[in-house]
This record gives sequence, C-alpha cells and structure tokens, in this order.
Amino acid sequence: MFVSDRIVFVELQKTGCTHIRNLLKEIVGGEFVERHIQADPRLFVDGRSFLGSVRDPWDWYVSLWAYSCDSKGDFFDNVTTQGIRLRKRGWRLRPYALLIETLQSRPNWHAAQWKRTFRDINDAGAFREWLYMLNDQAYWADVGEGYWRCPLNRFAGLLTYRYMKLFTCRTGELDVLRAVRTPEQLAAHEDKHSFIDHFIRNEHLESDLLAALQRMQVAVPPDMQARLVSAPRTNTSSKKHGPGYYYDAATEQLVGERDRHIIDKFGYTAPSAR
Repeated sequence: MFVSDRIVFVELQKTGCTHIRNLLKEIVGGEFVERHIQADPRLFVDGRSFLGSVRDPWDWYVSLWAYSCDSKGDFFDNVTTQGIRLRKRGWRLRPYALLIETLQSRPNWHAAQWKRTFRDINDAGAFREWLYMLNDQAYWADVGEGYWRCPLNRFAGLLTYRYMKLFTCRTGELDVLRAVRTPEQLAAHEDKHSFIDHFIRNEHLESDLLAALQRMQVAVPPDMQARLVSAPRTNTSSKKHGPGYYYDAATEQLVGERDRHIIDKFGYTAPSAR
C-alpha cells in the first residue's frame, strides 16, 4: 500500500502495483507501507482519495503463474512450502494478524504437485494444470490468504476474492465478505462496501493514472507526464507469450465463469474473442 496526504493506493497483486507506486511517489510524494494489505480504518479521512488497480483476468492468471515459474512471490512461497509456512511473511509488521492466520491455516501436503506446474514458463499444458488445481477445492487451503475459508470460493476465483478483500474490506472486516454466497450477493456487497474512488486498469495504466489524478485535481507537469508514459514496467515475469498462447476453450471458459464479476464490470473479453 502506498500512502500520501491526498492519496492511498491499495495494491492488488500482479496489476502493475510497483510501477504505479513508483509513479505516485514521484508525482505526489508519500511512502510505501506494505504490499497487498487491507486499508486500515484510520486512513479514511476527509480529503483523501483511494486508488485501486485491476487487470484482465485471463492475463492476470497467466502473470501470477509465470511469476511463480520464476520462483517469485508470496503465492509461490505459499503453495510450494510443505506443511505450514512460517518464513518470509512479514511477522515484524503484522505479528498478531499473521499469528491468527497461521493458527487457522491447514498444512500443505501438495507442494511437489504445485512445483511441477511451474516447470516451464513456455509450457501451456503446465499452466492449465496449475489453473485446474487453483480452482479445485482440494487445494484451496494451500493458497492461504483466507480464500479456502470464504464461501464465495464456490463460484468466484482467486482474483475476485483478492479484489473483494482489498477493495471492499478494511482491516478486520472479512466477516462481512464471508457472508456472500451467490454472485448476486457479491455484486450487492461491492455496491455497498467498495471504497475505491478510481480504478487503474493495467492495460491502460499510464492513461488511467493520469485521468485519475486529473479528476482529483492533482497537477502533473507536461515533462512529468511524458516520463510517466515512457517509464518501463517493473517487477514483471520472464514470460514471452500473451494469454492466448496458454488457454484452451475449457480453461478460457473456467476463468470466464469464476471471475465473471470483474470481467463484466470492466468490459474484458476472452483471448479467443480478441
């Protein structure tokens, strides 16, 4: 999360967060607090706007998998750690929350199976194998993050869960999300609880960010706008193929069904329709 006097940027994983954070720091100042955490209720003060980022779901899953193929990220550490993961979890910053999460977790006995799906970043079959595991309730506890304990997992994918957890639940408010049990209730939940003022789509990151800053009446000098548009992306994976390379009809449909809420809200289309 990035926090300044006027802006709070809540970071959804694999949506250009590092790049957006670096640009915001240059434009408005502020500080980085911690990656991918919920907003503390104390941040909600008059005069502050909240930004969130999102990404085409089909591309998002490929990016998450490819990042794991490079042996990077919390997701990779979670699913490839046999038993209970204790290391590299940020205990110093969130000891109480992580203790509760650890006590409520289940041991991961599938680490070797997960690792096999990360065998080759150019192997579309490995990606599909991983995607089926990710959407199989037998493996949800391995993912962590409370996903396996949230009833929306029956109809919504990990991306939708993370989106709702970060953008509609402040710290300590997950019980409200756990009451959601249908797609209709999910939509109603976002309508009632979302606190994001402006969304930045990864596919239009620079233009969406500039438009959001303009709506917030944050001045961006022309020379900085030019640098913003040309700045290279950061924290990317080593994959060389687009999403169309990795999906077949069945896996494309799987994402289309389980992340329908985000797809409909932001107007995303499946790889085969582009």
